[in-house]
Amino acid sequence: MALYALRFFTWGCWSVLFSFFAVWLTGVTPFSAAEVSVLAGTLALANRAGCLLCVRWVERCALRTLMLCTQAVLVLALLGLDGLYAAGNSNWWLWLPCAALFGLASSVSSLAQLSFIASGQTRADTLTAFSLENVALNLSAGVTPYASAWVLNHCRAWYLLVPLLYVLPALLLCLCLPNRPCGASTAQAPAAAPPAALAPWRFLLLNGLTFLAFSLFYNVFPLHAAGTLGAEQVGLLFAASSALIVLLQVPLTRLSRGLGHTPLLLAANASLALGLWALYSAHSHLGAAALAIGLLTLAEMIFGPVYQALAVRVFPGRPARAMAIVTLTWASAETLATAGGLYGVAQGQGLWVFAVGVAAALLACALLRPRLSSA
Repeated sequence: MALYALRFFTWGCWSVLFSFFAVWLTGVTPFSAAEVSVLAGTLALANRAGCLLCVRWVERCALRTLMLCTQAVLVLALLGLDGLYAAGNSNWWLWLPCAALFGLASSVSSLAQLSFIASGQTRADTLTAFSLENVALNLSAGVTPYASAWVLNHCRAWYLLVPLLYVLPALLLCLCLPNRPCGASTAQAPAAAPPAALAPWRFLLLNGLTFLAFSLFYNVFPLHAAGTLGAEQVGLLFAASSALIVLLQVPLTRLSRGLGHTPLLLAANASLALGLWALYSAHSHLGAAALAIGLLTLAEMIFGPVYQALAVRVFPGRPARAMAIVTLTWASAETLATAGGLYGVAQGQGLWVFAVGVAAALLACALLRPRLSSA
């Protein structure tokens, strides 16, 4: 259980900073819309893809040691960002490496935890373990966006230091972790070859399309809706989504266990497409907001654990490498969605931004549909 508790705090550190990072930058710094987009995109890219540079290191390092190191780096990155802000330093080239360092430390921390799960070192089977990980993540995500919004509105000067409140308990939890290598394979790791419908290129393309669409929800919607709903209301929508996942993730995983991966992913991407279409109007219509949250939450509960569990089959033998490859795919999609989406919304092109997300989810459905019979 210490691992899932740690997942709660490490994701909280990331989420409380990133949820309204672009909004905060826009309000308190002289950076242009393009510079804000690149800063937020760099943070997202480093968080998702930075771990790819450290796969061999993660495979060999003990979980406890690695987690202690990443938390220390997070502290340094946060103090660096806050120091630049407090000094009134608007040199964009100094902000960029600090943001990248924060994202990199978060990335390696996540890879270590996910690799430990993927290698079969928990007591649960892989799909159940990833479902529990998603519950821990969303229990954190239900609190942090609202906390981030509250700090943004009421004590903006402390915005960059609030994540430290999550780092401190994470450091204590690290002492409860086993000191075994994160990526050590066990007999629990599935060794079967992937089905024909899940050739590596198809699997990665599906991941990319799904995550490009989904990233618009957490990374772009806050800027799209902040002017009408307000930051705290957006935070409450995120909290509602996370609460649904905490309540329904494990029962849904149990109910869907007998279904093939293809119908599950079809349902997830169809829900994602409909949810994004409703999300565009959610800033002004309560009914659209409720519909969007329900559909997007359903999609996340399905595709998150399913994609992660399948990655171990598509790239067998090295769980840390499998998680890193999937993470890189998510990173590329999220970076494109974040940088392009934030810039598009800032230029008044929100409709086109969300239309691209809907198209990506529908394309994922089209790629899955011909393989339905082989699932």
